[in-house]
Amino acid sequence: MIRGERVRLDVHNILYSIYKFNKSLNNKDIQNIIKKHKKEDISFLNNVILNSMRLHLHSLRIIEKYTKKKIKDNEKILLISSVTQIVFLNFKEYAVINCSVEIAKKLKIFHGFINATLKNISRDKEILKNISTKFEDLPKWFKNNCKDLTKHEKQNFLKNFCNKPSLHIVFKDKDKLNNFEENLIRSTEISGFLTNKKDITVLKSFIKGDWWVQDFASFFPLQNLEIKDKNKKFLDACAAPGGKSFQLLSKNTKLVLNDKSKTRIKILKSNLKRLRFNTKIINKNFINFDEKEKFDFIVIDAPCSAVGTIRKNPEIFFRKDSPNIIELNVLQKNLLDKASSLLNVNGLILYMVCSFLKSETEDQIMNFLNLHKDFKLYKFKLLDKNKKYLKLRHNNFIRTLPDTILKYNVDGYFAAYLKKIK
Repeated sequence: MIRGERVRLDVHNILYSIYKFNKSLNNKDIQNIIKKHKKEDISFLNNVILNSMRLHLHSLRIIEKYTKKKIKDNEKILLISSVTQIVFLNFKEYAVINCSVEIAKKLKIFHGFINATLKNISRDKEILKNISTKFEDLPKWFKNNCKDLTKHEKQNFLKNFCNKPSLHIVFKDKDKLNNFEENLIRSTEISGFLTNKKDITVLKSFIKGDWWVQDFASFFPLQNLEIKDKNKKFLDACAAPGGKSFQLLSKNTKLVLNDKSKTRIKILKSNLKRLRFNTKIINKNFINFDEKEKFDFIVIDAPCSAVGTIRKNPEIFFRKDSPNIIELNVLQKNLLDKASSLLNVNGLILYMVCSFLKSETEDQIMNFLNLHKDFKLYKFKLLDKNKKYLKLRHNNFIRTLPDTILKYNVDGYFAAYLKKIK
């Protein structure tokens, strides 16, 4: 098998395992398949895999135009990756078609069908580049959880969800941003969007630990909070990989970090070492925390459907199975209940999810307030320096769908502050 076929066969196998077996692109087995390739092939693999998932709904609409029979899963995945390469990535048609036919033979797929379909599509590829999707094309589980979205929000989501993410970086302080060696579009006095794509891990400022990567929507809720008393006790309950923790540590707060995943704790420790931060780390299930120790500020970045990060994690829509929203809602409620029992009077809980689904966001907060009369919703007032980001505020919360800020892409996110009043 020639190199191009071998790489594309791995593309197919990875996409198939994500689609069929609900795996993540970060799955250890999948990453091991990718890592065995040469550097230039890894770039090709990631490019095709990510774009095949991001644009699979567009590809399916194209495939439906050129096929009459019901296609099997293996045929569907092979055609999706091939259409992505031909139509959207503008790869040489003959190379894609020849490799796809050979892969079809190996997988015992009717290769004549693959050959004829791709040749017909390649002839019309310039017209097909403009194909669009409708909200009705999105997964059923997602549509069922988005009935509260306005027509404008739905249109905006369709416009943005399949675009590539932008790279937003956060600095320890203003001086480190001012001394940054690359071009930035500044989002605040300590953060900005990187204008040119490159390997950031080789930059001197990265190696020195001057900054970290954090999406603007994830960064904003803490950046908009004035922390006046740094002697209070802070806890990040689900800390890894650490973006919000690093924000608090850069403000010299007394912060304890916790995460129940040993694998994620390793990543967190590696990030802390590079950034030269040092603080207490706990590896426990937050639900089982001893309630004798109290805190003044608790961050809960709760597990969720992660639909707000759809650009970074396009497998969310690509997988055959849906997230277990009901199970996630129960976990989110339990995390909030636990935080309420660990918080001092006048303390704050910052509840965050990388989602905009109502059941994971506003419903969670309103249900919590109905059950906990000793709490109130803390008014989310934008600081003067942040008033240009008014569109992020929604009903006294921070809430955004995948959108743009300063013409750069940001995730969908939700944040609410809850204050213990007695």
